[in-house]
Amino acid sequence: MSSQWPDHVIDLGSGAGDAGGTVVAAGTHEHVADKGVGASAGYLTAALHAATNVTPS
Repeated sequence: MSSQWPDHVIDLGSGAGDAGGTVVAAGTHEHVADKGVGASAGYLTAALHAATNVTPS
């Protein structure tokens, strides 16, 4: 993995304003993606998939 990945991710949710502020996932980017909850999981899963399927130039 590249150094562009965070050491720790904290995903707060489950909504905005009064509906938010609850920790729905926390840990490494792989853990948050694997947990599959919160808004960040889908983005992290797609980014991890793209990063592992990079064609060498």
